[in-house]
Amino acid sequence: MSDTPISAISPVERHSVADQVAKKILDLVRTGNLKPGDQLPPERDLAQMLQVSRPSLREAMRGLQILGVVKSRQGGGAFITSLEADDLLAPLQFLITLNSDNVHALYESRILVEGGIARMATERLTGADIARLEAIVTLQTDLMNDPLGFRVSDLEFHQTIMDATGNPFLVRVSHSLYVLGMEYRRAASETPGVLRQSLADHQQIVAAFFSRDPDAAEKAMIRHMENVHRSTLEAMGAP
Repeated sequence: MSDTPISAISPVERHSVADQVAKKILDLVRTGNLKPGDQLPPERDLAQMLQVSRPSLREAMRGLQILGVVKSRQGGGAFITSLEADDLLAPLQFLITLNSDNVHALYESRILVEGGIARMATERLTGADIARLEAIVTLQTDLMNDPLGFRVSDLEFHQTIMDATGNPFLVRVSHSLYVLGMEYRRAASETPGVLRQSLADHQQIVAAFFSRDPDAAEKAMIRHMENVHRSTLEAMGAP
């Protein structure tokens, strides 16, 4: 017989009806029975299908909306979102705006992930990929006074590197971290000198790729993430 005291045994957790409804809908999304853009049945019909009360259904739907899985259209019912990072990460974007310490954790994560991706991409980028990166960097030289245009090209730059890994898990993680960081990068990109520093970083990264030097690529990407982190904190007025 076990020596574990009875007091250490926790009670069986009971989930609310709303929690069970939300889990059911999430399971349907995970299994592909509900796909991005699918419209859910009207509230009355859906409640009958799930055999739950309409108040419990509404509570579940509010939770799924907060998670970015479901969205409502006025007069048009509820739909499954695109399930893209922008939708699913909205709650976390709100969280990191509340605490600058989270920005440190975010860029600590990006340094680890992006450095590894750059090393991997060095061996997997095709000649066409490198030519594309060179073209993006050339375009960016004309965007020093266009923060919005630079941010658009910056996403294309990093997305090209992510995609070159051919690893869907790394692509998803990297893109998610990128999306989270953009909340603060909007402000930083307006700061004089920041875009020029990013351009110089991008040039060094591409040069390392062109030389097929994984060590140099990793170091250049880490240096870029450190510069981005510093300018982001300065834009926030954080120490």
